[in-house]
Amino acid sequence: MKSDVDIVFHPSWWNRYAGIEFDEKFFFDARYRLDADVRMRRTLFELFGDYGIGEENPEPRPILFSDLIACGFLHSQLLGCKVLFCRDNAPQVLPANLTDDQVMKLRAPDLDIDPLWRRVQDQIDFFIKEFGFTESAVNLMGIQNIALDLRGEELFFDYYDNPELKDHLLTVITDMSTDIGKRLYAVSETVSGGVTSIIKQTLPEVYLTSNCSVTMLSNDQYCEHLLKYDLRLAEEFPCFGIHHCGPNTENVIDGYLRVPDLRFLEIGAGSDIKKVARAVGNRKIISCIRYSPVSLKTDTREEMLRKTEEAIEAFGSDMDLCFSCVGIDADTETNKIRDYLSVFREIQ
Repeated sequence: MKSDVDIVFHPSWWNRYAGIEFDEKFFFDARYRLDADVRMRRTLFELFGDYGIGEENPEPRPILFSDLIACGFLHSQLLGCKVLFCRDNAPQVLPANLTDDQVMKLRAPDLDIDPLWRRVQDQIDFFIKEFGFTESAVNLMGIQNIALDLRGEELFFDYYDNPELKDHLLTVITDMSTDIGKRLYAVSETVSGGVTSIIKQTLPEVYLTSNCSVTMLSNDQYCEHLLKYDLRLAEEFPCFGIHHCGPNTENVIDGYLRVPDLRFLEIGAGSDIKKVARAVGNRKIISCIRYSPVSLKTDTREEMLRKTEEAIEAFGSDMDLCFSCVGIDADTETNKIRDYLSVFREIQ
């Protein structure tokens, strides 16, 4: 088997097994995160090192945010959302519920003078001074994800009742996302590890947008309201990929494939893998098959093996496949995680 596999844990797991706290200092205190990151990688090795996970003697690495958890908040915070930081949970974005007037007055922040971005830039400067480089794992979020944080459910009414407002909001978000992406690429060869860490093993240079909330749309709705903004990102970042963590990737795959030269596709757990595989066809797209962290708790090893083999069979081979289970929480038995990792030794 040629496929890569990765596991990513929920902050509650890290808090229980490694004593890591995910309050504000984890994301904005570079020195604290250096120590936490070393502890996290050593913990992975202690529990799963025999499966090639973690590092026995990890050295400090100048990573911006973290590729060992999956959470997005920075883009929404830059546009005015408040964020609640938690000891054993991912940062929680509090919806801004902007009014019509507030949306129309919204502008992309000038990151050269924005105080929140300054806190990010200070970390970049510190890492470059101390290590000579940095590696970004800022979660790039996604256009609609951010829009929902700002506008709430009114966004879906805007799609039909207020297209001018909708276009303004999504354009501001895309402008800011492009600016952030370019700044991160200027200092880091990898920018998408905070979306899904598997890209570091498969396509490190990809810009991976997070289309988590697209699970609520039909293909026609995606094409009508969001596709042009993904196309803008793909034009700015030619090595482009789409993360879809919902259980219905097949519903919007035709729209996703309208992005020219799509390089990476993350297929949400519970999606119809056969339908997605048929749509992808012979295109050279690296596809990441996500395994549900909820199913991981109860599935037998035989069920894990069967699901993995069915995914490989649907695509015809594992040549352009990788696998990931993201969001494994503190209640998941360690032996279940080891069962999942062991599947990939049997398939080899």
